[in-house]
Amino acid sequence: MFIAILEDDSVCREQLVDLLRMASERSPQEWRVTGSENGWQIDSYRNAREFIRGIKRNTYNLVLLDWMLPDMDGPDVLSWMGEYFQSPPPVIMVTGRDAEQDVVEALKAGAEDFVNKPFRSEELIARVLTTLRRRHVGGKNRLEPFQLGDVQVLPKEETITVSGEPVKLTHQEYRLALLLLRNINQPLSRSYLYESVWGQEESPMSRTLDVHIYRLRRKLGFNAENGWKLASVYRYGYRLQWLGDGD
Repeated sequence: MFIAILEDDSVCREQLVDLLRMASERSPQEWRVTGSENGWQIDSYRNAREFIRGIKRNTYNLVLLDWMLPDMDGPDVLSWMGEYFQSPPPVIMVTGRDAEQDVVEALKAGAEDFVNKPFRSEELIARVLTTLRRRHVGGKNRLEPFQLGDVQVLPKEETITVSGEPVKLTHQEYRLALLLLRNINQPLSRSYLYESVWGQEESPMSRTLDVHIYRLRRKLGFNAENGWKLASVYRYGYRLQWLGDGD
């Protein structure tokens, strides 16, 4: 999982980082970031300007957002995310504001949950795990097979079939395909894909991701003829779209 924290108070920001590291220890193994020492990758930001710059480059599975920021209010950040992203990540507001109208405003702006400061550690961890489970697992066993069009994924066997025939994939090709299929129609940043599949940051001269994308197009038939569109997102990453049956 990749988590962003937007909090201008340095003490509170460090508390949230520590709590998320605790939460990562309780998370399912399949939620872990490959090669990450702490299980999850956690990025923290002090103001909205830094956060917006970061979220334009990186894909996050969850955002913890303060209300009162030096350059922008939390609900305004939520509104910006709703306009900028086709499918924005879930957001938990963590704030000292606790009036009913504040809760309503945050939820209307797109927040998934609302936690008051001073927060209780166990409650916050529970809300984080519940939000991730609801939004990224959907209540289903992640080892259960699933299918889109002619493509079926068998997670227990780490196998993908096309029209019932198993496709020979390397371990990295399978992990990349699984990530794209689990996030259908959602753009994923290059940094997110490199960290999730290879457990490392992207090298400036590396073409590894692009080569693997080319191979998936060829091996799994991710093209318009088969009802798919696997395309680059300018200066961001890649997105796999299911368009339905091809003509």
